[in-house]
Parts: sequence; C-alpha cells; structure tokens
Amino acid sequence: MSDSNPPHAAPPTDSPILSSVEDELGRAIVAHDFAASIRELDASQGLVIGILGSWGHGKSSFINLMKEHFETEPKLTVIDFNPWMFSGSEQLVNFFFTEIGAELKIRNSNLFARTADWFAKYASVLKPVSQMTLIPGAGLVGEVIAATAQGVADTTSANQSVSKLRGEITAELSELNQPIVVVIDDIDRLTKIEIREIFKLVRLTASFPNIIYLLAFDRKLVEQALRENDIPGREYLEKIVQLSFDVPKASPKLLRTRALSELDRIIAPVTNASPEITRWGDVYWEVIDPLFSNIRDVKRFAISCRATIKNLAGEIDLVDLLAMEAIRVFRPELFNQLSKLRIELTSIRNFARQQDDRKQKAVENLIELLPEDIALIRALFKRIFPAALQYIENNNYGEDWLRIWRLAHRMAHVDYLNMYFERVAPDELLAFQDSERAFTALEDAQALTAYFSSLKKEKLETVIEGLTTYEDKFTPDMVVPGSLVLLNLIDAIPVRENRGIFDISRPDMTVGRVVLRLLRRIEEESKREMFVTQIIERVDTYSSQLLLLNLVGNREGVGNNLVSEKFAEQLDKDFANRLQNLPPSEPSREWDAWRIYYKLQEHFHEPPLTSQVNPVLLRMVFLSSKTTSQAQMMDSRSVKTEDRLAWDILLELFGTDVEIQNSVNAIRKRLGEDEVIQLADKYLSGWRPQQTFPTTD
Repeated sequence: MSDSNPPHAAPPTDSPILSSVEDELGRAIVAHDFAASIRELDASQGLVIGILGSWGHGKSSFINLMKEHFETEPKLTVIDFNPWMFSGSEQLVNFFFTEIGAELKIRNSNLFARTADWFAKYASVLKPVSQMTLIPGAGLVGEVIAATAQGVADTTSANQSVSKLRGEITAELSELNQPIVVVIDDIDRLTKIEIREIFKLVRLTASFPNIIYLLAFDRKLVEQALRENDIPGREYLEKIVQLSFDVPKASPKLLRTRALSELDRIIAPVTNASPEITRWGDVYWEVIDPLFSNIRDVKRFAISCRATIKNLAGEIDLVDLLAMEAIRVFRPELFNQLSKLRIELTSIRNFARQQDDRKQKAVENLIELLPEDIALIRALFKRIFPAALQYIENNNYGEDWLRIWRLAHRMAHVDYLNMYFERVAPDELLAFQDSERAFTALEDAQALTAYFSSLKKEKLETVIEGLTTYEDKFTPDMVVPGSLVLLNLIDAIPVRENRGIFDISRPDMTVGRVVLRLLRRIEEESKREMFVTQIIERVDTYSSQLLLLNLVGNREGVGNNLVSEKFAEQLDKDFANRLQNLPPSEPSREWDAWRIYYKLQEHFHEPPLTSQVNPVLLRMVFLSSKTTSQAQMMDSRSVKTEDRLAWDILLELFGTDVEIQNSVNAIRKRLGEDEVIQLADKYLSGWRPQQTFPTTD
C-alpha cells in the first residue's frame, strides 16, 4: 500500500463535500453567510475574493457550500475555471476567455449570447499573458496597453482592436442584473510559473464589471510564487485580492473526534481487533494525535491504514499498528529509518557485555538526522519500543520482557516488527459555529443557559470543548457566568455508555478544561479567590463544587495552585461542613457522589453514609463509583470488558459490608433492580476482579 498520490490526483475518497447534505461539521452556515455578504458588495468594477487556507483545510468544500447559496434566488451564474487544463502560458489567456464564453452560452444562451461572442473574440486577439511585464503597482490600464500593443497584430477578421472588444464586453457586462462568479480553485497546487500566470490573468481582467473572481489558495505558497526581484509576493497579492476569508484550522477536539470515529469505523468489521486500553490513551495522545493538522490528514490516515488493519490486526498488537501507520503516512522518512533500525529498537541490554556502541551511534544518528521529530521519537521509544530507551535514558528492560512482548504480539519484539515491515511497504474551514455562539454568550449566564438548552444533549460536550479554541479571547467578565453555567451543566451531558473503544474523554474533564482556562485569565490571586467564591455559592451540585475546589486548589497531582493554601483549606472546610449539614437537594444530579462523601470522610474521619440516606443518593454513590475495565490477555487477541466498583472506597464510606448490604436493599426496595445493584451483590458475595497486566520495574 502506497501513499504516493500527488496533489493533482487526490483520491475520490478525499474529495470535498458538494453540498450541505454532506456537511457533518457545521460549516454550511458560515459559507452561506459569507456568500450572502458577497451578494451585497458592489461588483460594478469587478471583484477579486480570496478563500485562503493551507492544503487540506477545506477550501474546496467551503466554495461548494458557497455555490449552494448562489443557487438560491436570485441565482448567480457560477463558472469553474480549471487552470490545470491548459498546457503552459501560451494557451492560458485564450483558453480562459474561450471557456468563459462557452460556459455562458451553455448556462443561458438568451441572456449571455452576445457577451459570450465578445469573450471568444477577445481571446483570439490577446497575446499570452506570460509575454507581458507586470510590475506591482503599475495598474491595470498599463497592462491593457501592453496587451494591446503586443496583440494588435492579431486582430479578428473584422480588425477589431483589443480596446474596442474590451469596451464591448464591459458594456455587455454592465447591463447584467446579477454578477457572474468565476471560481479558480486549487491555485496552490500549480507550479510557481503557473501561479504567476493565473494572477497575471486575473490582474489583467479584474476590472470587468459584474465579474467576481473567487480564488482558492494557500497564502504562503502563493506569496512565495509571486515574489520577484525583491518585491514581496504579499504586496503584489494585496493589489489583486480585494477581500479574503481565511479558512481556520479545525479545532483539536474536532480532529480528535473525527479521528476516533474513523478508527472505530475501520476496526468495526475486523474480527478480534481491539486495542490494549491501558496503552491506547498514551499512544494516541503522544504519537498519533500530534500528526493531525486538518480533516484531510484524518481522512488520509483512515484511508491509508485500512488495508494494514484488515490484514494484520489479528496478528500484531493494534495499538502498535496504529502508531506505526501514523508514522508511515505522515513521517515517511522517519518510517524508513525505523525499518533500518529493527535490531536497535528491539534488543535488550545484556549486562554481561558492554553497551553496543554501534547501536548507540545508530540511534544518535537517527535523532541528528530528524531533529524536528525528537519528541515523536522519544514517544515512540517509550510507548512502542521500550527497549530503545536504553539509548536515550537510564531505563532498561530484562529478558522477561521479551517473553511478555512476544505473547502480546507487540512490535517491541523483533519477530512482530519484522512481520509488520515485511507485510507493509514503506512508502476547512471549520469554525465551530455552535462553539462560537456559546463564546459570544459567556458573559451572560441566562443567555448561555438558554443556548445550551436549545442544543441536543449529544452535542454539548463537543460544543463546550470547542470553547477552548477561544481561550485567548476570554475576558474577566466571562469567568463567573461562564464557569457557573458550565459547572451546572455537567450532569446534563450524556455519558456515552457504549462509546467507541478509543474515546478517552469525560464530561467533567471537558468542562474542567474550559473553567480552568477561564480562571487563568485572572492574573491576581486575590481576584481569582473572589471569583471562585462567587461561583461556588451558586453551583447547584456538590459534585461540581468539588470539581471546582480540585481545579483551583493545591493538592499534589490534582490542583492547579490558582488560590492560596489558606484559601484552599477554608474552601475544603466550608465544603465539608455544608455537606454535613445540608444533604444534596437534587441527589439524582450528583454525578460524582462517591467523591463528595469521600471528602466528607477525610474531614470528619468517620463513615458518612448509612442505609437511612435517601436511596436515590445512595444509588448515585454506587453508580459514580462504577468503572468499566477493558483488558487483554497476553496470549489472546480478544478484549475482556468488566464492570467494577471502587469497593475499598465504598467500605470506607459505609463502614461495614453489613451497612453496604442494608443500603443495597434500601435502593432495591425503593428504586428496583438495576445493573449497579447486581454488581454490588457480586462484591457482597465475595467476588473481586483480577489484575491482568504486568507492571514495569
């Protein structure tokens, strides 16, 4: 399997969307709004509009969505000009005007017949644009004069000059009720010479009335191509493009969501293909996720690794496969070097002999060759090839690990690394409209609550995660209302019981990330403390109050030191006293019930729960302590899924097995049977889960 498709020949599966029916990412609204704003512009002297963005960021999809709006009444005539179809600059001008004339006749021969004829004649008298000397700032008139001077010898049979033909075209176009839109897409995929010719052509014809050029390109690449004689390409570009729209990068949350969705889809039909869940999170975050820059990268990865997963997922550890496929697709040079270092990557150190200097040098050469990938290489060593850590840090693995890796079908064992390399050949707009609207309402708690209430619950987590995109724009006025609404929303965010096996997020983590970023916008500690006090007084649930305490506090491994130690201690004390004296008013909303009572137990040093507590609250304690473990046996490719309770914690909260039994009975009597009660019965009968994974020294 090879990923050698050049940009000119992107695979069909990588094609842009054609209409809002295919728009799964919410970009149609933005495209339609921008298209509507173009209709309102004065095109009497012509317009040149740029749709800007790096390769893969959805420029073509954005233009297609704009075209959809142009089809609404009053319809605009849209003509696509494909610059790849001309063969060198000798044909460019002729082809351009001939093509536009032909398209106008096809679209409406009655309306555009004369205009189309004038365009055809105009094409026949202009010399190639490449023969003109276009100086930034010289102006269109000078260019037309240059064209006329060189092209007058090639008049039509009626001996009409360029100037006269241009005048006829201008007169015809001036009579149009609606402008004509000429789309030139993928300009940044052309050669430098071709890019220059396209912009010379546009500059020459940009002042035709009622002609709107819609140009799609990567600004950086085009500016480099237009730079000439120490004149910056940007200066030249700015004299041509009058209005531009920068297609923003997709948010990390969007890329992650799409990537995990694609992986689930690829793996679903493959028998016995499941990742080792204890490793997957680290490998995804440290190796795979950093390689995605846009939606096209995600699609490219999914397309490229599909065959490998289908062929090898039953034989080689799936986490290793996905990591190495990501390297193969996005870092081919590193991939090729890794293929040459199989022994170095998988050999453990034999302490009876000195360190192999040759292997050490080979790894050092790899790092010197690819200095921009040092972090990626370190992550690969740590997560995929742990034996290779001996070359970069004092971390060694013994003989026993070779057996463990082999039983697990890991590429850390040379047999499976060889199997992989021998079977596999080395080779957008997305502005979250919903998140943007939420951001604009962050200063108004009532408006923000109303907006979140209008969304489908399944969208809440994605919308909230999208708010992190606007971190640099957060203001102090947003901190209290925004944090308050988000913290009160956690229990309403659906917890995906049957989420994809790659999904490693949680609603409270998503909300916590945004609240933390809001609070960090306040530089003064005393002011942060004042804001925290204002927020916590109005948070509905003890669970969300505790999340806030943990975010701002000073506990090692938990807090972010946003308040003083004294203030944090007082917060904890007030929290415990409040919970002790006033039970939760809405127990069904206590999404983290076991932790709030564990906090109470830490403070008062006695079991805080009995069977006399509200059964709804007791059930929330058991439910919030439940986790689902996914484990893989070393000699099997199948994954075992097992529900567990934090039983030792529950014993501390209730004091004895008898009190837990009484509480379970109380829940069953009041609320009936459910899975978490049945799980508690298993523990009460003596059942305990077993550990299935070895640990490192």
